[in-house]
Amino acid sequence: MFETATTPADVAAARLAPVAAELVEIRRMKAALDAREARALAAAGQIADEWAAAEETRSDAELARRSVAAELAAALRVSDRTVQRQVCDAERMLHAFPATVASLSAGRISLAHARVIVEAGDRIEHPELIADYEDSVLPYAEAESASRLRPVAKRRAEWYLDETLRERHAHAAAIRSIRVDDLDDGMAELNVTGSAVLLHGVHDRLTQMARDVADAETQAIREAREQVKLQARKRRDATASEAPAAEEDLDRARAHLDDLVAHRRPLDAVRVDILTDMLLTAAPEAHTGTTDAGLGSIRATVQVTVPVLALLGSPVDDPFDPITLAGHGPIDPETARDLARTAPGWDRILTHPISGAVLGVDRYQPTKEMRRTLEVRDQHCRFPGCRQSVSRCDLDHTIDWQFGGTTVVSNLGHLCRRHHTLKHHTPWAVIQKPDGSLEWTSPGGRVYTDRPSSSVHFATDAEFDPEPAVPAPF
Repeated sequence: MFETATTPADVAAARLAPVAAELVEIRRMKAALDAREARALAAAGQIADEWAAAEETRSDAELARRSVAAELAAALRVSDRTVQRQVCDAERMLHAFPATVASLSAGRISLAHARVIVEAGDRIEHPELIADYEDSVLPYAEAESASRLRPVAKRRAEWYLDETLRERHAHAAAIRSIRVDDLDDGMAELNVTGSAVLLHGVHDRLTQMARDVADAETQAIREAREQVKLQARKRRDATASEAPAAEEDLDRARAHLDDLVAHRRPLDAVRVDILTDMLLTAAPEAHTGTTDAGLGSIRATVQVTVPVLALLGSPVDDPFDPITLAGHGPIDPETARDLARTAPGWDRILTHPISGAVLGVDRYQPTKEMRRTLEVRDQHCRFPGCRQSVSRCDLDHTIDWQFGGTTVVSNLGHLCRRHHTLKHHTPWAVIQKPDGSLEWTSPGGRVYTDRPSSSVHFATDAEFDPEPAVPAPF
């Protein structure tokens, strides 16, 4: 009688089988919940549409939709723009792609699959053609990954489009855009949408330039190595009286080589450095503007908050006291010091030693002190969840001027144009607290508190942090 040997692979397979089955079931349930969320978002959209339809003007109708989005966004702790986009996407999917929603509800496809199907088929205009398109891609979607589905869905959608590629390209080129997306660790992404020919050309030119710079760095390292060898020979052949000087020359050559090797950049990094160098210093050849000195005279402006000890490079500098870029977040001290060397002026910010609240801002030269204080205090739009920089915001009277509000720091706050309009033309209400916090009340009666960014950035210890806002009811 023989016994079957059990290998480690057999043991692992037996243990993994129920885990895999559980994950499949979880994904199925998650897909069903995603479909349920889409229906809820679409229901919110219908509520907004019915409210908008009851308004007399187009602007009031749009504000009704914004108010509904703001209510959901504050409850979910996300941007109201994000909610509006999600509502539109959900409505489009439910109304135009019912077979896709049914497959998502049954857990046969994931939300990623559904998004690929909707994105590829979104330009199909006739409902009967959309239905044919869904029938052609859903069997593939239910058997393959979303990444494999994407090219298939795009090709199938081409069968049902009314416009030619030339016509679609003309429409797409009309909405070319550029945006900045913040990342962690003082980094950000610059995302450009434009003509494929031009952007591939930009990438190719950057690559050629970067390779030339990289070749120069390689050549410099090669020459530095040869110099080290030369100084080593001189050191070996030096007399006793020449030896100290020869040793110093050899040390300098080695230090120079080490520095070149340490600062050698990968090709991608060189491409980025060349791009930022050109965009921040060069003037465009094919465009003109209203500036008499030319577009090349326009310089980028950023607001950076730097603790004094960090600026001085003090040995008692707290490495966890962050240097912040307005509208972004923490950046590294080396970048801040480089900016400080060429800054035309600096603001001295006086903060409360315990709470970190901004008490005042001054400067050697006369300035608009109140505006500068509020820029430092707010740093971005003060509507809950909004991150629009103060450079793109209006200064709003919390209590309207026409209703007796005064022009003082305690009655002013930065709001982007979108939320400035929302405050004045919808049932949203706001109260400013003595510490600069804004207490927003939604049309549905929910209260959301937005605290000044500076009071968080400058706080000295978590022991003195303000009480957290009441969490959303999840």
